[in-house]
Amino acid sequence: MAPNFEEIHGELQNEIQGVNRYNPNNISKLELCISLMVKENKYDKDILLTVLKLYQLNPNKYSETVVCQVLLKTMMMFPRNDYALAKYLIDANKINSPELRKVTDIGALLESCNFGVFWRLIHGEYKADDKYKNPQVYAEVIKPIVGFEDAVRCFACQVVNVTFQRIEKNALMRLLGNISEAQMLGYAKVYEWTPNADGTLFIRNHEDTIKSRNIEEKLRFEQCLEIFRRID
Repeated sequence: MAPNFEEIHGELQNEIQGVNRYNPNNISKLELCISLMVKENKYDKDILLTVLKLYQLNPNKYSETVVCQVLLKTMMMFPRNDYALAKYLIDANKINSPELRKVTDIGALLESCNFGVFWRLIHGEYKADDKYKNPQVYAEVIKPIVGFEDAVRCFACQVVNVTFQRIEKNALMRLLGNISEAQMLGYAKVYEWTPNADGTLFIRNHEDTIKSRNIEEKLRFEQCLEIFRRID
C-alpha cells in the first residue's frame, strides 16, 4: 500500500532534527513528502524550505519540478510570507528558467493582488500580449496542485476584508473567479459579510479601526483599492 502524507511526514519529523536536518540522504523522502502534499492538499513550511536549502547545498540533487511545487504550495499560504522565504532560497541562476518563470509570473500576480488577470489567465480568457505571450500555459501550471484555486479565493477574501467597507456582489463574484452567486454567498457567510438589498455586501466598518495596522501581508488600503478598480 502506497504511503500517505501523514506517514511520511511523521518519519521526517524525527529524521530532519538537529545536525541531521541537512543530510542529503533525506532529499528523496522530502521530495516524496512534497508530492503527497500536492496530491492531498497538506502543508508543512519546514519541509518545503528544508528541501530548497538542501538543493542549495547539493546542486547535483536539484529538481526543478519539486521547486515549482514548493513555490506553488507556498503561494497557497498568502498573505503569509512563505512564498517570499522560498524564493530567497532559490539560486539566482535558476529562478529565471522558463519553467520557474511561469510559476513566478503567477506569484507576482498574487503578491500584487491582481486577481482579475490571474483568473483570466487560469480560465483561458486572456489574449496573448508582450507580457504573457503564451497565456494558455498558466492553467497547466496550477492544475496538479490540489486546492490551489480555493486557496486564492480565500486570499482574495482576506484582501476584501481589510480593504472594503462594502462591495458589489458582481464585482466580488468576478474577484473570486467568476463563481456563482450561491458560491459567493457561501464565502460571505464564512467571513460574516452582510448582503444588502441594493446588490452590495457590507464588509466591515473600517472607520472604527482606522489606526495604522501592521498586517502580516503588508497590504495598504490605497494599494488594494487601486488594484480592485481594475477588476473588469
